[in-house]
Amino acid sequence: MDQLNFDGSCDPNPGGRMGFGWIIRWERKKTSTEGSKEKKRSPSNTNNVAEYTALKEGILNYLDLGGKGPLQICGDSKLVINQMEGKWKIKNQNLAEIHSQIAIIIKKNSLNVKYKWVPRSENSDADRLAMPDSKQQAMQQAMPVTRKVIADTNTAPVSPQLRVRINELNTHPSPGFKSFAQMKVGGLDSFSRIRIEKLRKLAGIEAANLAKKEFAEETHQASVLRWMLRGLAADLAVRKVKVDAEISKRNGKKRSPR
Repeated sequence: MDQLNFDGSCDPNPGGRMGFGWIIRWERKKTSTEGSKEKKRSPSNTNNVAEYTALKEGILNYLDLGGKGPLQICGDSKLVINQMEGKWKIKNQNLAEIHSQIAIIIKKNSLNVKYKWVPRSENSDADRLAMPDSKQQAMQQAMPVTRKVIADTNTAPVSPQLRVRINELNTHPSPGFKSFAQMKVGGLDSFSRIRIEKLRKLAGIEAANLAKKEFAEETHQASVLRWMLRGLAADLAVRKVKVDAEISKRNGKKRSPR
C-alpha cells in the first residue's frame, strides 16, 4: 500500500502565511516523493485550514504522478483524520468546504484510502516541508554557528523515536521547555546503568568537565553525559537535565537519572 504523510502550518496563526507539505512513499518503487506549497497571508488562514489543504494537495499530487491506490493517509492532526473518517462532526464552514472537495476527488478517482493518526515525531518530514520559507529562513538565521556533539545519534543505541526527537532538538535554534520535558528515553537503555567513571571516559575530558562545571551532583553529571552519548548536543544535554531537575522539584520528588 502506498503511503501519504501530510502536514500544514500557519505562521502566525490565524491570518499568517500557510505552508503545506507531503511525502508520498511508493510501495512498488520503494521510493518517495516530496511536495510543498505556500499561500500568502489571509484572515481566513489557520493551522486547521493548512492541514486540510496539505491533505488535498498531497492527494492531487499522488494522482498526478499516476497513483492508483490503495493509499494509507497519515497525519498528526487528529481533527483532520477523525473528520475525514467521519468520527467527528465538522462545524467550521471553511473546513467543511475543503473536506467536501477532498471527498469528491477521492470518489471521482475511485481511490481506496485509509486514514491513520500518527504523533508528530513520526511525521517530521512532512512537518519540515510544511514550514513556510520565511520561517525556515528565520530559524536558519537564528541557528547557533556551532553545536558540540560528541556522538552521532543516527548510530547510537537509542530507539527510533528518541533518535527523531534528538535530531529535531539538535537542529532547532531555540527549543523550548516543553520540547525537553517531552523527550524521554522510554525506560532503560544501554547508557542508563553505566556509572559516572565509565561515562566520563566514554564522553571524554571536555564533556566531563562541562558536566562538572554545570552540576555539583554526580547524578546530574551522569545524566548529562548519557544524553551527550545518545547524540544530544552538549548545550542541549545540559538544558535537558536542568528541565528534568526543575520538573522533579515541582513534583516534590527526585527523578532517577536516565
